[in-house]
Amino acid sequence: MAQDTQVVGIGSCGVDYFAIVPRLLGPEEKINADRMEVHAGGVTGNNLTQVGRLGATAGWLGLIGDDESGRLITKAFADDGLDLSGIEVIKGEQSTFVWIPVDAQGERCIYMFPNVNGKLTASQVRSLFAPKIAAAKHFHTEASQLALPPVKEGMLIARDAGVRVIFDLDVAPSFFAQTKLGTEKELIESLKLVDVLKPCKAAAREITGETDYEKMATKLLALGPKTVAVTMGADGCLIAGGGKMVQVAPFKVTVVDSTGAGDAFMGGLSYGLLQGWGHQQVGIFANACAAIWCTKVGARSMGKRDEVVALIKSQRPEEASAF
Repeated sequence: MAQDTQVVGIGSCGVDYFAIVPRLLGPEEKINADRMEVHAGGVTGNNLTQVGRLGATAGWLGLIGDDESGRLITKAFADDGLDLSGIEVIKGEQSTFVWIPVDAQGERCIYMFPNVNGKLTASQVRSLFAPKIAAAKHFHTEASQLALPPVKEGMLIARDAGVRVIFDLDVAPSFFAQTKLGTEKELIESLKLVDVLKPCKAAAREITGETDYEKMATKLLALGPKTVAVTMGADGCLIAGGGKMVQVAPFKVTVVDSTGAGDAFMGGLSYGLLQGWGHQQVGIFANACAAIWCTKVGARSMGKRDEVVALIKSQRPEEASAF
C-alpha cells in the first residue's frame, strides 16, 4: 500500500444481498420479495469507501476468497479508487456475504456470513498489515464480525505508530460474547486503545446503563476513548471529548433504506477529523453523509464531497461556509 494512504482498516467487508420486501417476517411466515439487489458492503469496507468518495486516500486490509463475491468486492473498491494492495486472496475460500431483507419503511434484518475474513488472526494482521497500518493517519476497525485478537492487534500497531484509532462498536458486548468473538470484559478493556469511539445504541446502553445520550457519552469517555460520537437517529448525533460536548441536528431526507447510515456517518467523521475540524463541523458533515446514504438502497449508496456539501448548503446555508 502506498505510504501516503491516509486511512486504512480491518473489519467486515463483503457482498450484501438485499431482498426488498413489503414487510419483515416473524417465525413460520412467508412472503414474496419485490426484487433483489446485490451491492458491496460491510462496516469497515463501507467506512473506507465513504472516506475515499469524500476525497481522502483509503484502503481495506483483509482476506477474500477466489470467488465471484471476492471479485465483486475488489471491483467495487477499484471503481472508487481505493488502494487494493492490502487485500489478500485465499484460494479455495469463500468471501464474506450478508443477507438483508429491507421493508417499505427502510427497516431491515441482517444475517452475516464472515467466511474467510472471519478467520483473520492477530499474527496475520502483524505479518501482513503492520507496515500499512503504521504508515496511515487513521486506522479503522470494528466489533461486528471479526474476533477481538486481530482487531486488538491492529489497534496496538496503530497506537505504537501514533496513528489515530477509530472504532465502530457495531454490536452490544453481550452479542459479541455470545458469538464467541471475545468476552465482554476484554472488549470493554480494549476501549483504552481507542481514540474515537462510535457505539451503536444497544452497545452504549448496555455498557453505561444509561438512556440519556450525554450521560452515555460521559461514561464511555471514562473508559478510555478521547472522543465519543453517539448517533441518535431522528435526533442527530452527539460528539463529546476534550472537555466539550455538542449535539448536532439531523438532515431531513426521505428514507429508502437505512442500512449503512452509521457507516457513512463514520466515514464522514473520519474525513472531518482528517481536516482538523471541531466537533460541531464534524457532526454536521457526518450527519449529512448519513442522510445521503439513506436515500437509496445499498450499503455503498454514499455521496461524494460535493453532494454532501450541497445538502449542507440546502438545509444549513448559515453553516455551509465552514466547508
